[in-house]
Amino acid sequence: MGILATTAFTLGVISYSAAATLFLLDLARRERAPLAFRWAPRLVAVAAALHALHITLVSLWTHTCPVGSVHFALSVAALVAVLGYLRLRRRPSLHSIGAIIAPTALVFLIASEFVGRGPPPGPVHRGLLTFHVTANLLGTSMFLLAATAGGLYLVQERRLREKRIAWGPNKLPPLDVLDTTLNRLLLVGFPLLTIGLVTGAVFASRVEYGRSAEVARAILAYATWVVVAAVLLFRRIAGWRGRRAAYGAIVGTLLILLVVALYMLAPTVGDGL
Repeated sequence: MGILATTAFTLGVISYSAAATLFLLDLARRERAPLAFRWAPRLVAVAAALHALHITLVSLWTHTCPVGSVHFALSVAALVAVLGYLRLRRRPSLHSIGAIIAPTALVFLIASEFVGRGPPPGPVHRGLLTFHVTANLLGTSMFLLAATAGGLYLVQERRLREKRIAWGPNKLPPLDVLDTTLNRLLLVGFPLLTIGLVTGAVFASRVEYGRSAEVARAILAYATWVVVAAVLLFRRIAGWRGRRAAYGAIVGTLLILLVVALYMLAPTVGDGL
């Protein structure tokens, strides 16, 4: 099983790399590259299947639940983001989001291989911990997609402001499509993050006398919630659109990724996200 898992991992890395290359080639050309346009998302789908197979095989091999282990956090979050992109791509205008999602998934998949697995969580909190981690992983995936849409919004807005047409008029999604997509992704991710924070309160008793990394994780997690809540609230009551929402999504995503990074660097027994 170890050989099969390694093979799935290697082929997944190759597929993500090839897809990222095709996306970038398509964007770099003034005219649409039909071959790259057709095959880039297909390779992402193939990579996602191999990615899921790798997670499944490794979890069976190590007797570890994928959503109950810090080791799988980056990998699972990236996979869900890729699946979300494949769903979003049903709208052709969102095709180019893959230019960011594919290399991001590649980096996360590789990075997950360098994270220590650590001891398993205690049996008392195993079910709640799994629910807690699942909510956070799904929320993180939605934020990754939202930040991608936000980043493309800023790029597209700047190109239009400077009247740059080097990539052609149809390579990046329209601003209104990116803004709407970003908002919907935040609306999906925010309740998941809220669930993660609420269920994480069960483990909060350790924070008051825990290590500085635990305190930092808690602070960053709540800061993420505040940032995303502010973006959604001000969008509703103050009409925040476009650039402000894009920056908010990017900042919120960076904060939640810092939380994940702290778990990667200093995991503890029973840790989730």
